[in-house]
Parts: sequence; structure tokens; C-alpha cells
Amino acid sequence: MVDGGSWYVTGFRWPHDGNPYESANFEVFSDAASEQARRSLAQIGENVLADLVGQFDATGQELFQFPAGQEKIHMYAYKNRFPQQWGGWAYYGGLLIYSLDHEERGLAGHTALDMYVPVVRHEVMHVMESLMKASNNPETVDVWLTEGIAEHVSGGTAGGSITDEARLNELVAAFSGLNPITMHRYTDYPDETGIGYEYLYPMFQLAAEYLLDARGFGATLGDLRDLYLDVRGGTLFAEAFENRFGVSVADYEAQFFGLVRDYLD
Repeated sequence: MVDGGSWYVTGFRWPHDGNPYESANFEVFSDAASEQARRSLAQIGENVLADLVGQFDATGQELFQFPAGQEKIHMYAYKNRFPQQWGGWAYYGGLLIYSLDHEERGLAGHTALDMYVPVVRHEVMHVMESLMKASNNPETVDVWLTEGIAEHVSGGTAGGSITDEARLNELVAAFSGLNPITMHRYTDYPDETGIGYEYLYPMFQLAAEYLLDARGFGATLGDLRDLYLDVRGGTLFAEAFENRFGVSVADYEAQFFGLVRDYLD
């Protein structure tokens, strides 16, 4: 086994077998996944990446800045690992995800096979954001937007999308009305069990979709691409957000529940 990989910077010191599968834009590493599982993951990744690049109008290699010594997105398809609370994990330039031949892919209720492509889309979106920001720091963009956009482009991977006011009210009542826009950092998450996947992720998705909907702020994914590039150039998130979307983060936070109730009504 090879004791190293780009994902080691995240603290996941998971060796691989030294036999990565390579496609046009991905290298798929693994501890023990089959060749077919690696090839299938690479193809899913290629399809997802092409779709998202088109949606963001992110053509042109200058938009993606890889870590030094890396030219493709790295995927680690784990087969003999059993993380308890997640199916995928993204970092600057790569992601970890359970392999298609993983025996326990139903673990924790959110890694079922029918969720595989949405989970890949969610994590590839994180990787694209990191490449456009050229940063290994997830806190250069507020977590509510980072996770909200990843949930939006994936169609939701946790808790179910909020599509009506009844569902919004149910979640608000269950979780004390926590305002998702107050979640600027991952360390802002409360310790309550379930609040991330059951409450915050659907709320983050709703916040992102209001931002992008013509009945909301009417922004585009191209505006979001430009925000990432602004941050990459050194602009602080709050300033970049207001410049690109015409509303401050503080005002969005203050008005959030009123805005989305009207939106869902």
C-alpha cells in the first residue's frame, strides 16, 4: 500500500493500493475497489463535471487552479472503510467517497446506491468551488452558501428539499427556528444530533435556491462563479456577496424567514 495521497492534507491518512484509474479529468484511487468500480466512478465524475461546468459557464482552464503538482481531480473510492456519518468528503482538488462495490453502502441511511450520483454531484461541486477559489480553506465562503449550492446542484442529499411552507414550519418548530444564514463556519454548527443533515442542509438548500430563483434575488450560477473568483483575488466573502447579489449577508439573515415564507406560499 502507498502511504500518501492528496487527501492526507485533510487528516484522512488513508493509504491506497497504487493502482489509480485515470480518465480525462479524474484520477480514482482506492484501498480495494474493483477496476470496474473505479472506472464507473470516473465516468460518473466526468458526466457530473461536464454538466456543472456548463451550468457555471466555467470553461477555460484558467478558472480552475489546482494544488501544486496536481493536474486532475483526485477521487478516493474507499471499500474497506466505514465512516459513520458521511458518504462523501471533499477537499481542495479532490474527494473521498464510498466505492460502488462497498459492502456497507447503506450505512447511516444516506449512502444508499440510489443516492450515489447525487452524493458525487454534491462533492464535485465542493471541489469545483475549491478550484475556482484556489483555496484549501473552506471558510473563505460562508458554509450556508457552500453547502446550499452543493445541495441545490445535487437535488438534495440530506433531509429532503423544502418545497412548501408546511415543511418549513415543521422543521422550524423541531429545531427552534435556527437561522441558517448565521452559519458562517462549520464550527458554528450546534451539537444537537441531526441538526446538520435533518435541518441545516435543507435550509441551506432553500437559502441558495432563493438566491438563484427569479422570484428571489434572481442571481445566476455565473454570478456565483464570479464571487468565487473575487474571493480568490482577496475580496472578503461579505463584500463579494453584496457586490454580486445586491444584498448584504446581514440583511439576508435578518429577512430570511419572511422572504422564504413569501417564496413558498
